[in-house]
Amino acid sequence: MSGSAEMNDDAYWFSRGEMERDTGNLRQARLCFERAAELNKTVPKYWAELGLVLSDDGEDEEAVRCLRRATDLDPKCAESWCARGVVCCRAGDVDAALFAFDRAVRLNPEVSDYWLNLGLMFAEQSEYIKAVTAFECGLEINLYDEELWKQKAKCLMKLGEDVRARHCFERAGEIEMERATRPY
Repeated sequence: MSGSAEMNDDAYWFSRGEMERDTGNLRQARLCFERAAELNKTVPKYWAELGLVLSDDGEDEEAVRCLRRATDLDPKCAESWCARGVVCCRAGDVDAALFAFDRAVRLNPEVSDYWLNLGLMFAEQSEYIKAVTAFECGLEINLYDEELWKQKAKCLMKLGEDVRARHCFERAGEIEMERATRPY
């Protein structure tokens, strides 16, 4: 692709934005995602990634606006709802984050991270039984998710279920040890 063609290729700018984000260049990533969204305003993932980068940069209000745009463009995109939940959580809007994570789980219940995020929001609201249930759903998908085990254990402790909590903490420790001793 020639240089002038790249200048007007939204997919190029999005891909470049992902690369910049992955290397920690958030300012450059933002510019790339903005360019991609400017060139093609109808692609939800462009708005979602722009929103996440804006949130990382502390621009919560603009980030929420971008994530709303992403979920308005495709209300069935679980990834956009999860990103919206992350941004709402960072902005301190736990209710909106809970709604967004719940929507992500309903749209794609096979992603353990969505269950983790939903559980964290329930825990934030001191709804520990619901949080444990969400973490257990995530563990049904990925038994080797150390964070799910740890968060489940913390909630079980809050519920006074010390024996179950200890088992969960032990399982998280086993997973950590397995990862640390795994040959590369």
